[in-house]
Amino acid sequence: MKTYKTMQAARYGLYTSTKPLDVRFVGAEGEALDGLPGATYRRVPTPLALAAAPVLGGIFVMAFPVLVLVGACFALIRLAATAVGETVEEHAFLASPRWQPVMSYLSKSHKKAGETAVPAELKDLHGEVEKARADEANKTPES
Repeated sequence: MKTYKTMQAARYGLYTSTKPLDVRFVGAEGEALDGLPGATYRRVPTPLALAAAPVLGGIFVMAFPVLVLVGACFALIRLAATAVGETVEEHAFLASPRWQPVMSYLSKSHKKAGETAVPAELKDLHGEVEKARADEANKTPES
């Protein structure tokens, strides 16, 4: 059986290639076989093409609804996966812990329990609060 390369002059008929899978039709005698680059084609005999046409058509008619359903399912699954993936990416920061107890042990200054540092701008206010607390503690309830 004679083989034909892409862009080689070929006779009228149907041509197939197995690697890569491709089917081409040449519509006029001596026309160039327009195909995939580097592919090798073989001519399908006309009686074989005529006998195979109803079989291939029947397979197509029976398989088309299944192909449509499978394609629709894949599209829905892909849509759902994209939505879930985007949601997870948007809210991934919620899974990271914000409380870091180990960091307190890594600080350079260690404070004793009950000891608090008062910023300079709040020292006056802190003094007033301490004075008010002392006054309240010294008051005796009147009976």
